[in-house]
Amino acid sequence: MFKFTPEQFIAHPIHTSAFVMDFAVLLFMPIIRPPVILSIILLCILVYLSMFFGAKLAVPEAPKQPGV
Repeated sequence: MFKFTPEQFIAHPIHTSAFVMDFAVLLFMPIIRPPVILSIILLCILVYLSMFFGAKLAVPEAPKQPGV
């Protein structure tokens, strides 16, 4: 499960700004028509940043007690 905590985004300002800028560029990508290689690289960066913040925002589950 994920819990949104702004402190994680504030703690990683470079990653946050890269995530926002990459998302904005990919959002308006059909307007400017960049080369395919650039689109693939930007998509890979977006996937990496999504996994990074997903790992930071994940709430660990409590271990289950046996027999309960």
